[in-house]
Amino acid sequence: MNLRTLSFIAACLAFASPASAQNVASFVVSADDGYGVDTCLESGAPCGQPIASEWCVANGYAKAVAFRRQTETDITGAINAPTQVAAAAQPHAVVITCEK
Repeated sequence: MNLRTLSFIAACLAFASPASAQNVASFVVSADDGYGVDTCLESGAPCGQPIASEWCVANGYAKAVAFRRQTETDITGAINAPTQVAAAAQPHAVVITCEK
């Protein structure tokens, strides 16, 4: 291989995204979704992980890799103020991160 080919391969590898990153997604889930992840977080019961995984499976993913309460930092300034207020008004919303 010549230097030009090696440079091209190195550039491709540098800009390639890891395959695992494409298989992970996070979702803000309302407390009234019927699954009860928020209730598990609130009570400290160990039911959160299996319930979060059930939510992921029901939405086309294999399992939950993380779940937590929604925080103010999850709400960005990139959306209109009325929408921000509506999102912030859900104190028991949770963020579930799912993996394919």
